Amino acid sequence: MTQLGLAPRFRWKILGENPVERDRLASELSVHPIVAQALLNRGLNSAQACRDFFSPSLQSLPDPSLLPEIEPAIQLLKEVIDQNLPILIHGDYDVDGGSGSVLLYRLLRHLGVEARVHIPDRILDGYSFGSRSLEAIREHGAQVVVAVDNGTTAYEALAQLSQDGIRTIIVDHHLPGPTRPDCTALVNPWCVPKEEAEQIGLYRNLCGTGVAYLLAWGFLRSFRDEKSLPEGDRRFLWDALGLVALATVADVMPLEGPNRAWVAQGLRTLRNSSFPGLAELVKASGIRNDPKSTDLGFRICPRLNAAGRMAQADLAFQLLATTDSKRAPAMAAELDALNLERREVEKQEAKALEAQIETQCQKGNAVLFAGRSDAHFGVLGIVANRFMESTGLPTLLWAECEPGLARGSARAPAGMHLMKIMESAKDLFVGYGGHARAAGFHFEPSLAPAIEAALQEGATKLPPPEQPSIRIETQVTPSDLTLEVMEQMESLEPFGEGNPEPIFVSSGLTVSRLRTIGDGSHLEITLERNGHSARCLAWRMADSLASLSTGDVIDLAFRPSIQSFRGRRSVDWTFEDLRLSQG
Repeated sequence: MTQLGLAPRFRWKILGENPVERDRLASELSVHPIVAQALLNRGLNSAQACRDFFSPSLQSLPDPSLLPEIEPAIQLLKEVIDQNLPILIHGDYDVDGGSGSVLLYRLLRHLGVEARVHIPDRILDGYSFGSRSLEAIREHGAQVVVAVDNGTTAYEALAQLSQDGIRTIIVDHHLPGPTRPDCTALVNPWCVPKEEAEQIGLYRNLCGTGVAYLLAWGFLRSFRDEKSLPEGDRRFLWDALGLVALATVADVMPLEGPNRAWVAQGLRTLRNSSFPGLAELVKASGIRNDPKSTDLGFRICPRLNAAGRMAQADLAFQLLATTDSKRAPAMAAELDALNLERREVEKQEAKALEAQIETQCQKGNAVLFAGRSDAHFGVLGIVANRFMESTGLPTLLWAECEPGLARGSARAPAGMHLMKIMESAKDLFVGYGGHARAAGFHFEPSLAPAIEAALQEGATKLPPPEQPSIRIETQVTPSDLTLEVMEQMESLEPFGEGNPEPIFVSSGLTVSRLRTIGDGSHLEITLERNGHSARCLAWRMADSLASLSTGDVIDLAFRPSIQSFRGRRSVDWTFEDLRLSQG
């Protein structure tokens, strides 16, 4: 693929320092000035605000009663339990939809109700309700359906269910459409206007599993009609925090307010959860120490998502839902093997599509559009992201999922909007939708050349995007980030959206050693300055940094972390960007 050379991929946005405030805060908190500056960079300028940040509390969770239409949802669930009505939970194939489905499934089992669960297939069904969803509901004879992480805009399917006398509860966090769907309860925090939500204290940036958690909590309070929940209910809610943590990180929700508390507390539950699948998933992911948010994002969630990508979404659900501690290890091992298979399929798809991508890059295309009839659709989003990262260009990849129908996944760099890009081919797509940087589309395969031409023509009319930027805390030297400093920096965990993992810059570094590691796609760089050295790992960057040589003097943007190996702890750096040294 295209080599990056020694030019930076990003604009380096180095945050300004405030030495007076930094040193004051460092003294009041007894932390290193580097840590104090990182706190100031997050808008935390008082010692008390920082202490609250260090100790996220579940008291920050919004009261469930603030959720819109939660009362009719609670009443219908009570009716299900009192009358033993057949109920089906309609989830989704991603981590959020799966985790929320598990949470409500286990809630009902906790109360003695056996629910049926339907997880749509990523390839055959796509997102939300499809024809197979309706078939599953009718086959089960469900009188009540609970949709988790979907359903807010499923107008046609919900109207059909209503006509059949089936009542529906929507538990979702996606933006509502112009009208309310035909359902008994629409429990979605985005249905409360922003001003009203702020006035009553309802935090709206929740994942679907977070909404499901609040519904479960509110339901148990109402169902028990007691001031204090019994121990069994409290233990259920405690262990369910792990599910919310997984979903919050997987859906890239901002880690502030209740989300920060859910993730911080949920991480504490995973190893000793009474949900055996969660505990086994941690083991299978090779996490030796207490899990961190980065472990969720890069180890656990990819394994769960692998099930949906490889058309076995039910496996992830069964693992998280099981109460059988003897079966859980085998199920976790099966999911781990499936994840390894998913990685191999990704490599194969990237290799199969690379020639098309290279040709389009050589032609100077502003948008990459590639695919093949027998591509594996489930991994195309990841492959598209890889090509987008290596080329800096918006990438749309497709596969023919069934005769006459191609589905695709699109990814775009920061500063570009996929909806505007795809609008130029809107008359050729059967449908498309999504967000600025991640989207999906489908079309008739014979139209692929026309779509590529339309995308290229449309891209020429769009203003050139700004170079994406990275947010840098401050400048440091290899001797600054000691184990002690990094241990203090860990108090800023959990990191994620809204609380990014700190990135630093160190300048005037001499490259003293280069070697490939792992499967040869990763690069280990040893850097020196003033007698001090640092080890930097550049994941999947060996080819892109092929022009880097020993003796080069560079400035490096990186993320530091503590690594443990055979009882030895050290501070390693993870590559973000570089440039020729500016002194």
